[in-house]
This record gives sequence, structure tokens and C-alpha cells, in this order.
Amino acid sequence: MGETIIRINGRAPGRRPRVGLALSGGGVRGLAHIGVLKVLVENRIPIDMVSGTSAGAIIAAMYASGYKPLQMQALAENLNVSDLIDLKVTVGDLFKHGMKWLFSGKFRFWSVLPTGLVKGDKVEQYLTGLLYERTFKDTVVPLAITSVDINSGDTVFFITPPEESRVILNARYYTNALLTEAVRASISVPGIFFPKKYRGMLLVDGAVKNNLPTDILRHMGAEVILAVDLGYSGQPVPEIKTVGEILLQCIDIMGREVTLLKGEPHASVVIRPEVYDLSFKDTKQVSLCVAKGAQAAWAQIPEIRRLTSG
Repeated sequence: MGETIIRINGRAPGRRPRVGLALSGGGVRGLAHIGVLKVLVENRIPIDMVSGTSAGAIIAAMYASGYKPLQMQALAENLNVSDLIDLKVTVGDLFKHGMKWLFSGKFRFWSVLPTGLVKGDKVEQYLTGLLYERTFKDTVVPLAITSVDINSGDTVFFITPPEESRVILNARYYTNALLTEAVRASISVPGIFFPKKYRGMLLVDGAVKNNLPTDILRHMGAEVILAVDLGYSGQPVPEIKTVGEILLQCIDIMGREVTLLKGEPHASVVIRPEVYDLSFKDTKQVSLCVAKGAQAAWAQIPEIRRLTSG
């Protein structure tokens, strides 16, 4: 008689589960992902695949390209964000668009404004300097990055070709894109960045539909999913004064609801660094943000060890 193998949760005893790491969006708070990665690496927690949305897409792409957490932190500490901002709309432009609205007979002022404030060309050039011409077939570990086609409403996954796949509704998959193109699409906050044009689509921030991309890791075959959630968690935000701040807060609120319904159910462990008090405009708290990510990860290490052991 042949040997009988008893499987537990779909895998043979003694074989460790395949581990996926999902990194959420969160603006400058995304630096906390670096702290989480530092702790996982220090504790030799295996990461078989990684996914990311928006700020998480940047860190996920860098990790999948071979960057170490300390290298990421050093780059962040030396980054001057103002060098990456190429504003498309000036006061003169706003006046021009306002006059166009006034004399065009259109009643929606927003309909004559451009599709964003920041072109994103400088950001894309910076990303190219980090990620070169790598595609999703050139990564050290499998990678998935999320975006949304604003025309169709479909989720767009840029993904390393998976060994196995599971269907995700209203989603499309692209496996041969440049990492730079995918990250640029995923960070395109609506109303702030120009959407990324790609294969006839207009792509915006993946957080619109999927701020904590755990489902794609299931699609790629992950059995244990570690999720780092930097999204809005319901705390009061009293000092909202500008249109941009209102828009970003609305995106955060919608993202929270989507995460609760869609992201968390697939997660085995959710790590939530306490970074809600860091402003998206504050780029001088790199080490503090990284440290908070590390602190939150350390608190979950016992459970992570239990789940990821063979």
C-alpha cells in the first residue's frame, strides 16, 4: 500500500506555508512599512511574495527588487520631496479654467479643470532611477501592485506570473509591465496626480478599491498573509481646511470601509503601526515612522512565528 499523507489546511506536515506580505497605502506613513520589514528580516520570517498599494507599492517594488530595509531608510532620509513635485496647475491656470467655465455654458466648474495637479513625470523619473527597467518577470520574489482603471472601474493588478490563480471579480492582470509604470499608476491619488495612461486605460491609486491588497496574495497562492494596514482607522481629524485635505480624507474614509470588508478577511495577521498622527505633509519624521512600524511588528512576532513555522 502507498504511504498516506495527512494534510493540514491543504499542506503536508513539515512543509512551512507560503507567506505573503501585503503593504497598504498611507502617504508618508508608508515609511512604517520599512520598520515592519526590518523586524521580519531580523527574525528571519520568510516572505514568499509581496503586494502593495500606493505608498505600499513603492516599498513592495523596492523589496521585490532586492533592496534591504536599511537601504530604503537611507534613501528616504535623503529624499527631498519638493524635487519630485511638478505642478501642472498654477493660479493663472485656475483663472483661465474659471473663465472657460464661466463662458462655456457648463454648470460644473470641475468639468473644465485638468485631471490632476501634479504631472508625475519627476516621480516617474525618480522611480526609474530606483527600479531601472525591471519588469514583473525580473523580481527577486513575486510581486503584485494594485491600481484602478477610472474609465471601467476595474481593479488592475500588475503581477508576477503566478504558478496558480484564483478568480477575482472585476479585475484585469498584466504581467509584463515595468515596475516603474505600475508604481506610478498605484500612487496616482485622484485629483492630485495625473492618472497614469497605460494601454488605453486611465489608472489611479489602487486605494480607490483595494488599499490592503491581501486578496491578490491568495490569488498567487499565499497560505499565510501578513497585512500592514496604515489606512485611516476612524480617529478624529479636526483640522481639515482645504479642498485637497477634504479629498484625501474622503479617500481615507472609503478606503477604511473597503479594507474592513475586503482586505482584512484574507489576512492571517494585521499589523497596525500607530502613525495616524503623522501628517502626509511631514517628511522629517522618517526615523520615527520607521520605528513605529518596527514596534508594531515586534508585538506580532510570536503569532507570526507560530503561523509561519512548518
